[in-house]
Amino acid sequence: MQKTHYAVCNICESTCGLEIVTDGKNIISIKGDRQNPFSRGHICPKAQAHKDIYNDPDRLRHPVRRNGDHWEKISWNEAIREVAGRLVSIQKKHGNDALAFYYGDPALHNNATFLMLKPFKKSLKSKNLYSAISVDSLPKMLVSYLMYGNQVANSIPDIDRTDYMLILGANPLVSNGSLMTASNIKKRLKNIQERGGRIVVIDPRKNETAAIADDHYFIRPGTDALFLLAMLHTIFREGLYNNGNVLSIVKGVDELRELVKPFTPERVSRRVSIPADDIRKLTREFATAESAVCYGRMGISTQEYGSTTTWLMEVVNIVTGNLDRPGGVMFTTPAANLAGIAKLLKETGSFNQHRSRVGGLPEFNGELPVAALAEEMETSGPGQVKALVTLAGNICLSRPNSGRLLRALGNLEYIVSIDIYINETSRHANIILPPACSLEEDHFEAIFYALAVRNIVNYSTSVFPKPVDAKHDWEILLALIAALNSARGFLPSIPGRIMHPFMRVFNPKRQLDLLLRLGPHSLSLKKLKQSPHGIDLGPLEPRVKQVINTPDKKIKLIPENFLKEVERLNKSLDEKLPLEKGALQLIGRRSRKGMNSWLHNCPSLQRGKIECTLLMNPEDARQREFENGQIVKVATSNGSIEIEMETTLEMMPGVVSIPHGWGHDLPGVKLSLAKTRPGVNVNLITNDDLIDKGSGTSVLYGIPVVVTSVEQLKGNL
Repeated sequence: MQKTHYAVCNICESTCGLEIVTDGKNIISIKGDRQNPFSRGHICPKAQAHKDIYNDPDRLRHPVRRNGDHWEKISWNEAIREVAGRLVSIQKKHGNDALAFYYGDPALHNNATFLMLKPFKKSLKSKNLYSAISVDSLPKMLVSYLMYGNQVANSIPDIDRTDYMLILGANPLVSNGSLMTASNIKKRLKNIQERGGRIVVIDPRKNETAAIADDHYFIRPGTDALFLLAMLHTIFREGLYNNGNVLSIVKGVDELRELVKPFTPERVSRRVSIPADDIRKLTREFATAESAVCYGRMGISTQEYGSTTTWLMEVVNIVTGNLDRPGGVMFTTPAANLAGIAKLLKETGSFNQHRSRVGGLPEFNGELPVAALAEEMETSGPGQVKALVTLAGNICLSRPNSGRLLRALGNLEYIVSIDIYINETSRHANIILPPACSLEEDHFEAIFYALAVRNIVNYSTSVFPKPVDAKHDWEILLALIAALNSARGFLPSIPGRIMHPFMRVFNPKRQLDLLLRLGPHSLSLKKLKQSPHGIDLGPLEPRVKQVINTPDKKIKLIPENFLKEVERLNKSLDEKLPLEKGALQLIGRRSRKGMNSWLHNCPSLQRGKIECTLLMNPEDARQREFENGQIVKVATSNGSIEIEMETTLEMMPGVVSIPHGWGHDLPGVKLSLAKTRPGVNVNLITNDDLIDKGSGTSVLYGIPVVVTSVEQLKGNL
């Protein structure tokens, strides 16, 4: 008998509604939910991956333990007991900081797991805590913390009402919107143009979003901060400053005016590769539009001045009067008000409270930059990492300088991975603890509803019941908390013994229900379950005064952290570009059919030509006597990789592009389809010593590379 389930896709950030038809055991079809008020039937190709993952014979369904070169099935009780015992033993021998923890993005797409992260991290008693945030969204969260006093008070583009959208280092047409939850982003962008607005993309690649924009300008990778400083110079010089309705709560305007004086469009133009007249033109268009928004993403976050550039984007929005007004950047009023709860609990974030042992990198919200992880494993002395726990994270592909990390992992005493696959990282584990499939659990997007371009809410019940012998992510974390405390002895175990039954009663569903009841819309879990297609809570509304959590209740326009970075940028304009002769600059790119390092084992997505290629401007290829489709060698000081090269006019001369998340040909990886189309791991040539000094975020964009010929041609797969 067929049954129709309504759910929300949790693969990327756009939270599209799904209509999933099953026969009770198997998925018959996955379509867009036309009754979902946010996505209105739209889905992208990634939605079909839910069926692939659910049916995947490579997916682990029970705990496994390494036995030489093989894996053996073990019970949950045995697995949890062994993991806790080994981890506590290592901490007793080497100190608490000998244990490190890393979690990946999927943990944030699961509300129950997200709610369990903080108590789990506390139970580890270690400072060596890491996540994908420091190779992703850290600059945005840091800027929110420094300017507004709350790391989760993130301003969101009001894309549905804006008249002018300036996009830097982002490709929302492929990402589906990142730190900007916006289902059917193509339609939303087209709507801007249909109501007479404009879209302008500034990017070293004329990407898919730029292809439908009104204008596109190439920019030298890593120079976006200079471009924005020149915009701010023009705004003040030409009297385009407009602080709108936030004038009374902004401090630092006069200081900002002085700070940007050296950055004239003429002085900046040569470095950014955008003519001075065009910089002025774009500034005037932006500042005089009825409403405008400046938005950037991965190409901004993961460059040398990532946090500084993110801050400057926020400043441009503020000084043109586009903060907290329709069509500008606004703050959500989510059903589960995470920013409000963080403010209430005084958990609004921290920065630089302690630093990493070896490299001295600053913590953010209690976590260290992942760029520090390998050196913390390699460097002997008190606090050296000897054991690692990973949760939904494939650091061997997603972290810079993968080769160094691979070598460091081989020297650890113990590794445990909470993962559904034996992938490039979990293959190193002593024990793997696989959670249930996402279709076997209820779902709520607490984080991404707080980043949405419209106030929305949806709760999805599981499509299939969880197998009796399976555990959800949060149940695994809870079991480990209790076991770790028990392994530490009677007195330390008291909090764990209290917490375990408490959390069983006050489980994630009850926590969510409380968050909803305390939220601004006075909802409940029961009410959400009665609306399986979701509830539209209306457009974004002005509320910045409720959001600000700084001591003086004012927006800090110039956080001190960025003054040195602006000084560095000023000096850089008098220096030569640090590129050796013949070098190119490397950037990344996204794929509609992948999500970072995962989904490459999904048959519905991995058809046709592999997308892991190097893109190069035809003129750069001609100068090197390359042919389209040729295998080339890409080298940095870290090493080299070989990859197929494609020529395309979408690339800026002097810039090449390689996507990340590939390289599935390592020994021991059990991803049957992905191994037949492994691609190349670009992070074998990135450098973990290159970081954004303002935040500790890894630099992945704008890296100098040398590309040379490999004497062979490769046909299409």
